[in-house]
Amino acid sequence: MTTIKHQESVMVCVHYGPHGQRLIQRGSQLAKLLAAPFCVLTVDASKDSEYNEDKEQYMKVWERLCQEAGGEFLIRKSNGRKPADVIVGAARERGVTQIIIGQSGQSRWSSFTKGSFVNDLVERIGLIDLHIVAVQRYADLLEETHENGVPAILVKRGDKYEMSDDGEADDADTIEGVFFRELHTDFNNGLFKTVLKGEPQYLRIIHGQWNGLN
Repeated sequence: MTTIKHQESVMVCVHYGPHGQRLIQRGSQLAKLLAAPFCVLTVDASKDSEYNEDKEQYMKVWERLCQEAGGEFLIRKSNGRKPADVIVGAARERGVTQIIIGQSGQSRWSSFTKGSFVNDLVERIGLIDLHIVAVQRYADLLEETHENGVPAILVKRGDKYEMSDDGEADDADTIEGVFFRELHTDFNNGLFKTVLKGEPQYLRIIHGQWNGLN
């Protein structure tokens, strides 16, 4: 009797946040072990008229990392559909046998990887294997994705805060902390570690600014 060997295919799902690089690395490693092709998928729920500079920066890095690892980067508009439906549709289209998603308490993807999302995905994927990877919190992730931290100050100007090295730390309109610049970026994008209301916080910095809301 002839044994039919099924070709494995790996798909990594990344969402807005700093954990995409780790998931892409994990997917690339799995694909190599299986001698399988792999792709990276992000589900875009934004409208055509919306522009999110932060997310665009992430996607550029993801696409480059994916291509360097020999994978294909895919963007699928949700158009009102559930993320699980978009993922399963892309997986079937590509003949995927292994899906990788991440889970973290500090990632917006965590809202997808808890409760109904995982249930929806499991119900739809059939014989596809699902891997839920525990991704690190910011503090543990910084060494892999950011440069060494440097002291910095956020100075309030208008409705935003701008990074500066000449502000007064005791000024009511300044925030003192440490800035970790993202790797693979030509801009002052990264994380600003500080203490707000007695709790450690990591603020997202885009082009040297924090908008006070993220």
